[in-house]
Amino acid sequence: MSQLFIDQVRAIVLDNLSNDKFGAKELASKLGLSTSQTLRKVKAASNKSVNQYIRELRLENAAKLIKKTDDTIAEISYKVGFGSPSYFNKAFVKYYGIAPGEYKTKSLKLSDLKPNEVTYKTRPLLSKKNIFYSIALMLMAVVMFFVITNSLSNKSPLQNSIAVLPFKDLSPVDTQWFCDGVSENILHSLAQIKGLSVTSFTSSSTFRDSDKQIPQIAKELGVSYILEGSVVMHDGKIKILTQLIDANDQHVWSKEYNDDFENIIDVQNNVAQEIMKQLEITLSPEESKTLKHYPTENMEAYNLHMEGRLINESMRWEDLQKNIEYNKSAVLLDSNFVDAYTEVATSNMLLAITRDVSANHKWAKEAITYADKALEINPKSARAYAVKARMFLGNDWDKSKEYFQKAINLNPNDAETHYWYAFYSLRSDDPDIKKALQHATIAVKLSPFSGVFAERYIWTLMLNKKYDDAEDYMNDYGFLLSEQSDFILKTRLMSLKTESWATAFSWTLDRLKREPENAFLHRWASAGYEQIAQDINQSLIHAKKAYELDHKYFHNYFYLLVNNKFFKEAEIQMQTEEFLNLPSAQQFYYSWMYNYYKGNYYEALKIIKNNPDLFGYSEQSKTYAQLGDITKVDSVNKLFYFYGEHKNQWKAEVQAILKKEDSMYYYLDKTKFAFTGTVIAVCASRDLAPYRNEERFKALLKDHFIPYTPTFEDIVTPL
Repeated sequence: MSQLFIDQVRAIVLDNLSNDKFGAKELASKLGLSTSQTLRKVKAASNKSVNQYIRELRLENAAKLIKKTDDTIAEISYKVGFGSPSYFNKAFVKYYGIAPGEYKTKSLKLSDLKPNEVTYKTRPLLSKKNIFYSIALMLMAVVMFFVITNSLSNKSPLQNSIAVLPFKDLSPVDTQWFCDGVSENILHSLAQIKGLSVTSFTSSSTFRDSDKQIPQIAKELGVSYILEGSVVMHDGKIKILTQLIDANDQHVWSKEYNDDFENIIDVQNNVAQEIMKQLEITLSPEESKTLKHYPTENMEAYNLHMEGRLINESMRWEDLQKNIEYNKSAVLLDSNFVDAYTEVATSNMLLAITRDVSANHKWAKEAITYADKALEINPKSARAYAVKARMFLGNDWDKSKEYFQKAINLNPNDAETHYWYAFYSLRSDDPDIKKALQHATIAVKLSPFSGVFAERYIWTLMLNKKYDDAEDYMNDYGFLLSEQSDFILKTRLMSLKTESWATAFSWTLDRLKREPENAFLHRWASAGYEQIAQDINQSLIHAKKAYELDHKYFHNYFYLLVNNKFFKEAEIQMQTEEFLNLPSAQQFYYSWMYNYYKGNYYEALKIIKNNPDLFGYSEQSKTYAQLGDITKVDSVNKLFYFYGEHKNQWKAEVQAILKKEDSMYYYLDKTKFAFTGTVIAVCASRDLAPYRNEERFKALLKDHFIPYTPTFEDIVTPL
């Protein structure tokens, strides 16, 4: 039975060998099993982890290709699913004991190649040198035994770092929201202690219902201690069992709490205080006060606050609105409930920033109002300062910095604030890539399983020219990244290491040859032809193919059409059934795009005025700039001050339209630190076309490894 299963696994992996993102989750989906079932069954059948099994199968097939084909080592590495040739080389050497290039040139048969053996070089086992080393190693082992034994007997404390796993819900009805709230509230109390490093709940939550043992979880999270627990809530009573375990799976402390729901805050505080005692951390008077803090005495308000909390930091509109609604109700019951105010402020901030609304919007105003109210009640609310720090990004850099520093000083374990301070360090008027890397590093240490934080960390490594470190981290944690982030980071890394986009573009096209029906790759091949090869016709072919394969890529195709004056084709698209079935908001947006690029600026402005909540900084500022209304441009700039990845790109385009060259080059230069919305993207914009022949523009292209072409008309021919 196990052989039949492993044969099935082998066949599935071989069918997906070139997919470098294929792992345990994807295999489980193909098998029709849960991920945990797949992990267990593969381990039982092969005595290997899923990742190990897949990696070794990749390497074995690579060995065959090296001997049987004339493909380069790099080409083979991609064919067998390695995202980078250098990582493939390291893995091959580790598995076979010989470099792939050396294996290709040596007169070794495939059958001579043995895993974990160096077959091409032998030496006597018992040479004098070997005997000497053996005796030395035995002596060292004896010495180490006494050192370790002595160390254990003295019980020297481990480094003070901890992760709080989601408490298990053992209640008769589903109350996981409450259990997560208990876990996160204990974590929040611990996070404010400066002598303790606390892993974010986002990363801890990845081990919810995990079959992994505590030592493995502790190792993956990089902590010395794990707190786990369970909760039973029934008829107004709670039963909470907590257990503190060290990274060596040694029991440190446990306790069972049986109490009324009204005393849940006391229980949470007691757990946090007990952990401090077990870890022998000396608390300052202020920290002792923090661990005894009672956020509210109104338990109805506290229940609303707990039930409204965002599960797994959800960014869904419905969840953010629910959080606002429930915590506003909590505030009505207790007007001094600081945590409820900060929840309302945070969710409003997320709605305002992610949807690029103006400062006059209700969300933006409420974010500031509720953060200020929280600080009025408690001037040491780290979360309130964190909200204000992000709300002032792009509006007042000095205030933003001040609030970031206050938030971090009050809660040094807030991974998200470190992440955004890294963003600030790249985007402020005085960028500091070293400081950005410092805070991005802290963020991934505190939250090692956040894909967003991993993306920022890898990018700041690249900006600091730590290319090998970036590549190693991607190899270890690339599974956290979205498909798009993974692709962008890999191609950016190739371009930075080679100081050319040619390798990255060729790599994309090679992948497309192997996966001709991959819409994602067609979308990025289109971008490569537009921005690097500067072949607009090929770019349109791939954009259209991407759209035909997956309609979510319509935006890219339509933008290429109108940006390059293929208006008849754009009009045809606007009459298709697919277009007419789009939500009205999207149809209005594409109508604006069509009119803007066709030069119908008054019609474009009319669409904006009829749909004020639909259009943000980019559309409004560019339209007013084309109409020469500088007063309106300035007004829009003041209203839409939130700083996203593309803001400098859009500002450069606006300044180009207004013929303010120095300002245009200033903002173009600032895009060099952006992960997206960079020079390579903005230089394809028709708004910048009049400047392509300037020496400053040519120098800018050269700095970013972009080939120079005089005008758009030279690279566009009729369809």
